[in-house]
Amino acid sequence: MSSPLHKLNKSDRHRQVFRRSRPKRVVPLWRQPIEALLMLIGGIGLLAFLNWIPQWLEEQGLEGIDIVSEAISDLIQGITHLLEAVIGFGSVILMGGLVILGLTLLLGGSWRMLRFFAHLWSKAKRPSRRGVHHKIRR
Repeated sequence: MSSPLHKLNKSDRHRQVFRRSRPKRVVPLWRQPIEALLMLIGGIGLLAFLNWIPQWLEEQGLEGIDIVSEAISDLIQGITHLLEAVIGFGSVILMGGLVILGLTLLLGGSWRMLRFFAHLWSKAKRPSRRGVHHKIRR
């Protein structure tokens, strides 16, 4: 008879659950400087583009501050509308939940009242056992 506390085999100690499914990929060393150069070039290009935008806006006859302030006010109005919509949706969900709760309470109360009356009517039909005395067995 084998005991459940028997010594585990080497194969049992290292279960498949704790093993890595795939070996870790080794990134080639030459990729690291290429990735760094691409990131540096992208960052420099983006900052140069952002620096060039105000000059372009002045050439077009637009004021950069006006565009930014309009964008910020539009953003604030959009966030306000979004919050109003979320509050409205939340109130609809709350009202629906209250309706479901009310209907559940109404049905549950009706069911309990029916069971109560059924119990009373079944007691009225049964003869009373008060007059019958049972012997107590010892």
